[in-house]
Amino acid sequence: HTMSLAADEQGKVFDRMPEAVETGGYMPVMTPELIEEQKGIVWELLRQFGQAITQGRDLTAVSLPIQLFEPRSYLERLTDAWVYGPIFLTRAAETTDPVERMKNVITFAISGLSNTGYPKKPFNPILGETYQATWPDGTRILSEQSSHHPPVTSWQLFGPDNSYHFYGNGEWAASFSGNSISGGQKGTHYVEFKDGTVIEYDLPEVHVRGMIYGDRFFEYEGMMLVRDKKNDLQARIQFKTDLYFPKSGGWFSMRKKVPTDYFKGSITALSDPRKVYSVVEGSWVGAVEFDGKTYWDWKQSLEKAKPIPVDTPLPSDSRYREDLVHLAAGKKEEAGEWKYTLEQKQRADRALRAEGRELRRKQALAAEAKKLGITVEELEARKAANDPKSSWW
Repeated sequence: HTMSLAADEQGKVFDRMPEAVETGGYMPVMTPELIEEQKGIVWELLRQFGQAITQGRDLTAVSLPIQLFEPRSYLERLTDAWVYGPIFLTRAAETTDPVERMKNVITFAISGLSNTGYPKKPFNPILGETYQATWPDGTRILSEQSSHHPPVTSWQLFGPDNSYHFYGNGEWAASFSGNSISGGQKGTHYVEFKDGTVIEYDLPEVHVRGMIYGDRFFEYEGMMLVRDKKNDLQARIQFKTDLYFPKSGGWFSMRKKVPTDYFKGSITALSDPRKVYSVVEGSWVGAVEFDGKTYWDWKQSLEKAKPIPVDTPLPSDSRYREDLVHLAAGKKEEAGEWKYTLEQKQRADRALRAEGRELRRKQALAAEAKKLGITVEELEARKAANDPKSSWW
């Protein structure tokens, strides 16, 4: 039967990290000074942009002050969510059971979310910027910024002895909404194994609460979809569920909703969701369980893989960014100046690319007009009228 997430279903209790918020989510460790500094910057943005910034304005196109940044590029920051890869992706590669393999990929994806709540943001990568590193187990990590607007990052990881190939690309989106920043990485993740199995998944949306007032904490919300087409498997996992804890204290006691970091879902047949193979539930700041068996628990103190930068990276590697280098050295003023300089270079490069596209468009128009024996103005008039005689469409 299909698993229900109805509001009257009872939720299991999971032990969660000390940083977990009582009502749900993850609260990063921040000093009062850092909190006040960041909220002051948000108020300054409100002064500059007015209500537009709290009504869904795209933050990826806004130049933010250096005080909000940590000395890492987003290309490196991506790896924070993959810290348990050497454990769970390796287990997924070693098993031949398709359901067990999917369980380990799901555990890899969800457990890593507990390592993504940082108080400062990474630098936006420059188009063509790269990052190269390895994990201690020999896994190779490669990432590159493949688009500037919209900002898209592409990555590839090759497990030990190519036991798995983890790849994908994601567009980072972020916008203000009231007292929160909402966004996330839009794009599909793929994990390919030697037998040809490919498991793909999408991540839920992330929300950073308390940007202007109240406590600062992170939440994930929405549906996580996982698919294995070769083995006819899928998983649908709901984050921020409508589950409640069992009543306690008698008939007149109030039901208490489970924390918002709880999730629940099931692995089913892709062709027939009524065929349920396993039920998954837990908290992304606590544990991942399948049918009552624990696959990940924060108390296990599993080793988090730290990327080791390669010795001879490409000249485009993020470690060479001047703004990042100066910020890492504690030179905020110089870092801010270099950040502005690099942003200006990006804008100039973008203008040149747009100019090149327009030039090629005009050249193509002229060539087609000559072939048809008409003027460019006549050809453009035809296109404006959507003339089928024009091959441009």
